[in-house]
Amino acid sequence: MGDRQVTGELTIDMQLPDKMVRTDSMSPMGDATIVLISGVNGETLIRNSKTLNAGPGLMVRMPPPPAAGSDAETQALRAARADLARLAVAFLLTPPASMPLEFTDGGEAESPDGKADVVNVKGPGSFAARLFFDKSSHRPLMLSYQGVAPRMVVQTMRGGPPPDPAAQGHGNEAAAAQPPQAVDILMFLDDYRPVDGVMFPHHVSRSVDGKTTEEWTFKTIKVNPTFKPDAFSGK
Repeated sequence: MGDRQVTGELTIDMQLPDKMVRTDSMSPMGDATIVLISGVNGETLIRNSKTLNAGPGLMVRMPPPPAAGSDAETQALRAARADLARLAVAFLLTPPASMPLEFTDGGEAESPDGKADVVNVKGPGSFAARLFFDKSSHRPLMLSYQGVAPRMVVQTMRGGPPPDPAAQGHGNEAAAAQPPQAVDILMFLDDYRPVDGVMFPHHVSRSVDGKTTEEWTFKTIKVNPTFKPDAFSGK
Protein backbone atom coordinates (compact mmCIF):
# COMPACT_ATOMS: atom_id res chain seq x y z
CA MET A 1 0.00 0.00 0.00
CA GLY A 2 2.24 2.78 -1.32
CA ASP A 3 5.53 2.54 0.57
CA ARG A 4 3.89 0.72 3.49
CA GLN A 5 3.77 -3.02 4.00
CA VAL A 6 0.42 -4.28 5.23
CA THR A 7 -0.48 -7.81 6.30
CA GLY A 8 -3.92 -9.33 6.53
CA GLU A 9 -6.16 -12.28 5.72
CA LEU A 10 -7.01 -13.32 2.15
CA THR A 11 -9.77 -15.69 1.02
CA ILE A 12 -10.39 -16.69 -2.60
CA ASP A 13 -13.60 -18.58 -3.41
CA MET A 14 -13.80 -20.05 -6.91
CA GLN A 15 -16.63 -22.00 -8.48
CA LEU A 16 -16.17 -22.83 -12.15
CA PRO A 17 -17.13 -21.89 -14.74
CA ASP A 18 -17.75 -18.22 -13.95
CA LYS A 19 -17.67 -17.36 -10.23
CA MET A 20 -14.80 -16.03 -8.14
CA VAL A 21 -14.70 -13.75 -5.10
CA ARG A 22 -11.59 -12.42 -3.42
CA THR A 23 -11.92 -11.04 0.13
CA ASP A 24 -9.06 -9.05 1.67
CA SER A 25 -9.12 -8.03 5.34
CA MET A 26 -6.36 -5.72 6.52
CA SER A 27 -5.68 -3.29 9.37
CA PRO A 28 -3.46 -0.48 8.05
CA MET A 29 -4.32 1.87 10.92
CA GLY A 30 -4.92 0.98 14.56
CA ASP A 31 -7.81 -1.39 15.25
CA ALA A 32 -9.74 -0.38 12.13
CA THR A 33 -10.13 -3.24 9.64
CA ILE A 34 -10.73 -2.62 5.94
CA VAL A 35 -12.52 -5.42 4.08
CA LEU A 36 -12.28 -5.38 0.28
CA ILE A 37 -14.48 -7.73 -1.77
CA SER A 38 -13.94 -8.13 -5.52
CA GLY A 39 -14.67 -10.65 -8.21
CA VAL A 40 -17.23 -11.80 -10.74
CA ASN A 41 -20.46 -13.83 -10.72
CA GLY A 42 -21.44 -14.63 -14.28
CA GLU A 43 -22.44 -11.31 -15.83
CA THR A 44 -22.25 -9.44 -12.51
CA LEU A 45 -19.21 -7.50 -11.37
CA ILE A 46 -18.55 -7.75 -7.63
CA ARG A 47 -17.08 -4.71 -5.88
CA ASN A 48 -17.67 -3.90 -2.23
CA SER A 49 -15.80 -2.55 0.79
CA LYS A 50 -16.50 -1.91 4.45
CA THR A 51 -14.66 -0.66 7.50
CA LEU A 52 -14.92 -2.36 10.88
CA ASN A 53 -13.98 -0.99 14.30
CA ALA A 54 -13.38 2.53 12.99
CA GLY A 55 -12.93 4.92 15.92
CA PRO A 56 -14.66 8.31 16.28
CA GLY A 57 -13.52 10.81 13.68
CA LEU A 58 -11.92 8.16 11.47
CA MET A 59 -13.14 8.13 7.89
CA VAL A 60 -11.85 5.73 5.24
CA ARG A 61 -12.65 6.56 1.63
CA MET A 62 -12.44 3.87 -1.03
CA PRO A 63 -12.89 4.37 -4.78
CA PRO A 64 -16.57 3.73 -5.68
CA PRO A 65 -17.46 0.83 -8.02
CA PRO A 66 -18.05 1.74 -11.68
CA ALA A 67 -21.53 2.83 -12.65
CA ALA A 68 -23.84 0.08 -13.93
CA GLY A 69 -23.84 -0.13 -17.71
CA SER A 70 -20.81 2.15 -18.10
CA ASP A 71 -17.69 1.47 -20.17
CA ALA A 72 -15.74 1.35 -16.91
CA GLU A 73 -17.95 -1.48 -15.66
CA THR A 74 -17.48 -3.38 -18.94
CA GLN A 75 -13.71 -3.07 -18.65
CA ALA A 76 -13.74 -4.07 -14.98
CA LEU A 77 -15.90 -7.10 -15.77
CA ARG A 78 -13.50 -8.14 -18.51
CA ALA A 79 -10.56 -7.77 -16.12
CA ALA A 80 -12.32 -9.81 -13.41
CA ARG A 81 -13.00 -12.64 -15.87
CA ALA A 82 -9.36 -12.56 -16.96
CA ASP A 83 -8.26 -12.85 -13.30
CA LEU A 84 -10.49 -15.90 -12.89
CA ALA A 85 -9.05 -17.50 -16.04
CA ARG A 86 -5.44 -16.83 -15.02
CA LEU A 87 -5.95 -18.27 -11.53
CA ALA A 88 -7.72 -21.35 -12.94
CA VAL A 89 -4.89 -21.94 -15.42
CA ALA A 90 -2.14 -21.43 -12.81
CA PHE A 91 -3.74 -23.62 -10.11
CA LEU A 92 -5.77 -26.16 -12.10
CA LEU A 93 -4.04 -26.15 -15.52
CA THR A 94 -7.41 -25.85 -17.21
CA PRO A 95 -9.40 -22.84 -18.43
CA PRO A 96 -12.92 -22.12 -17.18
CA ALA A 97 -15.64 -23.03 -19.67
CA SER A 98 -16.71 -19.38 -19.60
CA MET A 99 -13.43 -18.38 -21.30
CA PRO A 100 -12.08 -20.89 -23.87
CA LEU A 101 -8.31 -20.60 -24.20
CA GLU A 102 -5.75 -21.84 -26.71
CA PHE A 103 -2.45 -23.39 -25.56
CA THR A 104 0.62 -23.54 -27.81
CA ASP A 105 4.26 -24.52 -27.35
CA GLY A 106 6.33 -21.51 -26.28
CA GLY A 107 9.71 -23.23 -26.38
CA GLU A 108 12.24 -23.05 -23.57
CA ALA A 109 13.19 -20.18 -21.27
CA GLU A 110 16.45 -19.83 -19.37
CA SER A 111 17.23 -17.78 -16.28
CA PRO A 112 19.96 -17.77 -13.62
CA ASP A 113 17.79 -20.23 -11.68
CA GLY A 114 17.62 -22.74 -14.52
CA LYS A 115 15.55 -23.66 -17.55
CA ALA A 116 11.78 -23.90 -17.92
CA ASP A 117 9.32 -25.11 -20.54
CA VAL A 118 6.96 -22.39 -21.75
CA VAL A 119 3.34 -22.64 -22.84
CA ASN A 120 1.67 -19.67 -24.54
CA VAL A 121 -1.95 -19.02 -23.58
CA LYS A 122 -4.32 -16.94 -25.71
CA GLY A 123 -8.02 -16.21 -25.41
CA PRO A 124 -10.87 -13.90 -26.41
CA GLY A 125 -10.04 -10.26 -26.99
CA SER A 126 -6.51 -9.44 -25.98
CA PHE A 127 -6.14 -12.17 -23.34
CA ALA A 128 -2.59 -13.52 -23.39
CA ALA A 129 -0.26 -15.11 -20.87
CA ARG A 130 2.80 -17.36 -20.65
CA LEU A 131 3.00 -20.31 -18.28
CA PHE A 132 6.46 -21.54 -17.20
CA PHE A 133 6.96 -25.15 -16.05
CA ASP A 134 9.81 -26.66 -14.06
CA LYS A 135 11.62 -29.08 -16.39
CA SER A 136 12.04 -31.71 -13.67
CA SER A 137 8.74 -31.66 -11.73
CA HIS A 138 6.65 -30.21 -14.61
CA ARG A 139 4.84 -28.01 -12.08
CA PRO A 140 4.01 -24.38 -12.88
CA LEU A 141 6.70 -21.99 -11.69
CA MET A 142 5.39 -18.69 -13.00
CA LEU A 143 2.57 -17.07 -14.95
CA SER A 144 3.41 -13.88 -16.83
CA TYR A 145 1.11 -11.42 -18.56
CA GLN A 146 0.68 -7.74 -19.28
CA GLY A 147 -1.90 -5.69 -17.45
CA VAL A 148 -2.67 -2.43 -15.73
CA ALA A 149 -0.98 -2.01 -12.37
CA PRO A 150 -3.64 -2.46 -9.67
CA ARG A 151 -4.41 0.69 -7.70
CA MET A 152 -5.47 0.82 -4.09
CA VAL A 153 -6.32 4.28 -2.83
CA VAL A 154 -7.20 4.70 0.81
CA GLN A 155 -7.84 8.20 2.11
CA THR A 156 -8.22 8.78 5.81
CA MET A 157 -9.55 11.78 7.68
CA ARG A 158 -9.43 12.31 11.41
CA GLY A 159 -10.92 15.66 12.42
CA GLY A 160 -9.60 18.93 10.98
CA PRO A 161 -11.10 21.04 8.21
CA PRO A 162 -12.50 19.36 5.10
CA PRO A 163 -10.31 19.29 1.99
CA ASP A 164 -10.53 22.12 -0.53
CA PRO A 165 -13.07 20.95 -3.17
CA ALA A 166 -11.37 22.98 -5.91
CA ALA A 167 -7.96 21.49 -5.24
CA GLN A 168 -9.45 18.03 -4.94
CA GLY A 169 -11.26 18.44 -8.25
CA HIS A 170 -8.11 19.47 -10.09
CA GLY A 171 -6.28 16.47 -8.66
CA ASN A 172 -8.97 14.07 -9.81
CA GLU A 173 -8.99 15.58 -13.29
CA ALA A 174 -5.22 15.26 -13.54
CA ALA A 175 -5.36 11.62 -12.45
CA ALA A 176 -8.18 10.83 -14.88
CA ALA A 177 -6.27 12.47 -17.73
CA GLN A 178 -3.43 9.98 -17.38
CA PRO A 179 -4.28 6.74 -19.19
CA PRO A 180 -3.27 3.56 -17.35
CA GLN A 181 -0.11 1.97 -18.71
CA ALA A 182 0.26 -1.76 -19.36
CA VAL A 183 3.13 -3.32 -17.41
CA ASP A 184 4.61 -6.78 -16.98
CA ILE A 185 2.95 -8.76 -14.18
CA LEU A 186 4.50 -12.00 -12.89
CA MET A 187 2.89 -14.54 -10.58
CA PHE A 188 5.40 -16.92 -8.94
CA LEU A 189 4.16 -20.25 -7.54
CA ASP A 190 6.03 -22.55 -5.13
CA ASP A 191 5.74 -24.66 -1.95
CA TYR A 192 3.64 -27.35 -3.63
CA ARG A 193 1.76 -29.71 -1.33
CA PRO A 194 -0.95 -32.33 -1.98
CA VAL A 195 -4.59 -31.53 -1.18
CA ASP A 196 -7.01 -34.41 -1.80
CA GLY A 197 -4.55 -35.91 -4.26
CA VAL A 198 -3.96 -32.65 -6.16
CA MET A 199 -0.71 -30.68 -5.93
CA PHE A 200 -1.32 -27.01 -5.15
CA PRO A 201 1.14 -24.14 -4.60
CA HIS A 202 0.84 -22.84 -1.04
CA HIS A 203 2.96 -19.75 -1.63
CA VAL A 204 2.32 -17.17 -4.36
CA SER A 205 3.99 -13.82 -4.95
CA ARG A 206 3.04 -11.23 -7.54
CA SER A 207 5.43 -8.78 -9.14
CA VAL A 208 4.19 -5.70 -11.00
CA ASP A 209 6.66 -3.89 -13.26
CA GLY A 210 9.58 -5.52 -11.45
CA LYS A 211 8.36 -4.75 -7.90
CA THR A 212 6.79 -7.29 -5.55
CA THR A 213 3.32 -6.05 -4.63
CA GLU A 214 1.66 -9.11 -3.07
CA GLU A 215 2.68 -12.26 -1.25
CA TRP A 216 0.20 -14.99 -0.35
CA THR A 217 0.83 -17.86 2.07
CA PHE A 218 -2.10 -20.27 2.03
CA LYS A 219 -3.00 -21.89 5.33
CA THR A 220 -5.87 -23.92 3.88
CA ILE A 221 -6.92 -25.02 0.39
CA LYS A 222 -10.20 -26.88 -0.04
CA VAL A 223 -11.15 -28.89 -3.12
CA ASN A 224 -14.85 -29.00 -4.10
CA PRO A 225 -16.08 -27.21 -0.95
CA THR A 226 -19.70 -26.51 -0.17
CA PHE A 227 -20.37 -22.79 -0.59
CA LYS A 228 -22.96 -20.79 1.31
CA PRO A 229 -25.88 -19.48 -0.80
CA ASP A 230 -24.56 -15.90 -0.60
CA ALA A 231 -20.89 -16.79 -1.18
CA PHE A 232 -20.80 -14.94 -4.50
CA SER A 233 -23.16 -12.11 -3.68
CA GLY A 234 -20.39 -9.65 -2.81
CA LYS A 235 -21.91 -8.84 0.59
